[in-house]
Amino acid sequence: MRILAVDDNPIIRMGLRTLLEGTEGVTSVIDTGDPEEAVAHVLAGWVDVVLLDVRMPAMSGLELLPRLAGGATVVMLTHTDDPATVSEAIAAGAAGYLVHGALEPRAMVDAMRLCQGGSQVVSGVTAGAPSVGHDAAPGPDPTVRSLLSPREAEVMDLVADGLSNGEVAQRLFVSEKTVKNHVNSLFAKLGVTTRSQAIVMWLRRGHGPGRGRPEDPAKTGPDLGPHALGRAGVHP
Repeated sequence: MRILAVDDNPIIRMGLRTLLEGTEGVTSVIDTGDPEEAVAHVLAGWVDVVLLDVRMPAMSGLELLPRLAGGATVVMLTHTDDPATVSEAIAAGAAGYLVHGALEPRAMVDAMRLCQGGSQVVSGVTAGAPSVGHDAAPGPDPTVRSLLSPREAEVMDLVADGLSNGEVAQRLFVSEKTVKNHVNSLFAKLGVTTRSQAIVMWLRRGHGPGRGRPEDPAKTGPDLGPHALGRAGVHP
């Protein structure tokens, strides 16, 4: 994967090169703070994925985005986590939106690869609080579940129940390798790198045991949800 980092801050660009160079799947990392130079790199066919900042003095990333999206996969990488800005970027052609510090380098590359494949990844963004009446109990946050495919969400529900990959495979009648692939994919989409992080995010957003899916009639015995973090050290 050939990556172009576009940011007006040279320290951030240098940091991105240091983080991403040598990461598996990355063949080259170039950078620029000049919007016109970024366009030239993309038009020359030298770039697969553009990491684009939102706020730049010469031209904002949102203004530059349409000029880049036709020739490369554009993923916003910024400190701005405003949901309205995220929506504007996605509408303008961004394939993904990542907030600085939300992902480790390998997970960032996985997220970019998903975006290249047609998936949409939004990571590290604080969802706007839903409008809830005083008498209403807050329900599951749909913005998190919508990041995943229906099958990935089903897998994540079972992981949050405390099931291992092997147990999830038995429950869904698929191979353990298939489950592992789903888990790796949902990690990238949720912007997490460990099983425990995924479980905590899922449960905090109101998903997991008994939420957002029908109860499994075959499941007997006590709810496994409270024990989920006890198995969090098992990585996919």
